[in-house]
Amino acid sequence: MGICGWLAVALVALATAEAPFPDYDCRHLDGHGRLLDWAAWRTELQTAQSWLATSQGVLAKLSQHRDRAMEECPLGLLMADVLRMLVCFDRREDCANTFEPLVRHGLAKFGLRVLMGTNWPIYQALHSDVWERQSHRGVFQDPHLSCVESQILDWPRFKRIFEKDDWYQPAVDVAYGPQLEEFWREAALECPLGFAMANLIKAMLCSHTESICFRAHEQMLGAVLEEVRLPDVAQSGWPILRLLGHVARVVRRHGFHLDFLPEELLGGTPTAASQSMQDLLDCLPKLTLAAERTAARWNGLRLVYATMAYGTRFSLYLSRFLSRAVALSLDVVAFCLDAAAYEACRMVDGHCVRGTPSILNKFTLPLVLLHQNFDVFWLDLDVFLFQSPTRAVAHHFRHQPTAELLVSGSFAVDCICSGVVLFRSTSKVKEWLKKLLIWMYSHPYEHDQKLFSAFLRFGERVAFDQELPVTAEETPSAVAETAGHALSVALPGPRDAVRVRAARGRRRLDRGPRPDRGVSHAAWGFGPSLRQPPVCPAQPPGCGLPAAAGPLFQPNGAA
Repeated sequence: MGICGWLAVALVALATAEAPFPDYDCRHLDGHGRLLDWAAWRTELQTAQSWLATSQGVLAKLSQHRDRAMEECPLGLLMADVLRMLVCFDRREDCANTFEPLVRHGLAKFGLRVLMGTNWPIYQALHSDVWERQSHRGVFQDPHLSCVESQILDWPRFKRIFEKDDWYQPAVDVAYGPQLEEFWREAALECPLGFAMANLIKAMLCSHTESICFRAHEQMLGAVLEEVRLPDVAQSGWPILRLLGHVARVVRRHGFHLDFLPEELLGGTPTAASQSMQDLLDCLPKLTLAAERTAARWNGLRLVYATMAYGTRFSLYLSRFLSRAVALSLDVVAFCLDAAAYEACRMVDGHCVRGTPSILNKFTLPLVLLHQNFDVFWLDLDVFLFQSPTRAVAHHFRHQPTAELLVSGSFAVDCICSGVVLFRSTSKVKEWLKKLLIWMYSHPYEHDQKLFSAFLRFGERVAFDQELPVTAEETPSAVAETAGHALSVALPGPRDAVRVRAARGRRRLDRGPRPDRGVSHAAWGFGPSLRQPPVCPAQPPGCGLPAAAGPLFQPNGAA
């Protein structure tokens, strides 16, 4: 079955990827009639003291039903193959030659983007103490992979950087250094794993800064790792398997999880509503009545406000935020992403929708409200309302009736701020926000505000124009056609303190980025970045690479 088996997985994954929100974690598979309860096994792996002991029954079942497993949960099967491969290597059995190619091709198929977002601990498992025992049984002999001899770059010196606790900035300096910039093709041939390590560093930095370059470095990393056997990677001295888990942990902003069902987000009607949707439906009568009152007074503006909160530190402020909104006669839907937030919302008899912590919910709740034909005014929880913005917003739309989306600007720089956004319930806005959400879901490293800016073509770039799922013509008209009208906050005046008003931005939002704007360019395909990235003021948290330790298949903190 071998490689042909993973070809079937690839076809299944391709079909799955065509869906708007691929269920990589196999959360929503109906347990009835399934080969196994994938979600339960994945949950057990998160807390297990020994992955192997927890998975014995699962591995036995999957060995007999690989075809069904490929169809039901490809990433779950890849996790099982990783465990089987490690067992085979540790016992020095011939089955290692069967499972190692399966794992390698599975890793290449899904790539860093997907594997950093999944809750299957695949990268954590690859950083295993099995490789240490393998290295004690023989000396690694391949100089092409260990890169003892150097012409393009001092590869041994680059490798030794990762033995330090403060490896991050020195590694960035080498990865973006002149040798790899000018002679990257020769470097890839001279030291494939060193070249892969440099691209992993670049992918990490791209995800933190301008993610347009992430894809190119992910592809170059994957091209090398697909060709080199995993035990050779592990024993080469290059800590790639350790760093994969580290990069996934520090750059991931969200996982592949949604509180609303895909059908609810796409405007359909599922057979059974999600908990979040049911809570929202319970709020609809009051919200509809309030929106109709606003529409009757303000020229058809069916306005509701929305925010979200979670965590004990922030949920304390939710009840005060909602009380202030009530004092201003505003109806705010609160997406309560944990029990503390829900309790705070209930204390003031708010419009409370339960969910779980995820930055994706900054876009899911507005999208679902738009499907209910509300105009949605999103406010981050750190926005204080000195007075109601409704009058100012209505005044803006009276003078700009074609406007569809308003977004606040930043004080110090020429950038948008997605903490204050008004969405009109038009078909163009719904489609635009839906595509933005699908993109963000599929790219776990994306920053919500940078993505919002990129989809409005206001300077930030997450992909080339031809790769974005929305064209300039499909961008909501308030941004693309109304000379950058935005919501801005005026400083306190003697009479009305702070007022939120519609104001003309400093430049049109439909002209794209300025030519002199700082953008990291790259020779895409398999070219290196051409511009030295900005130096981070401090290294990302947790930059020290953990050492592989502990018994076989025990989580060792690498993720």
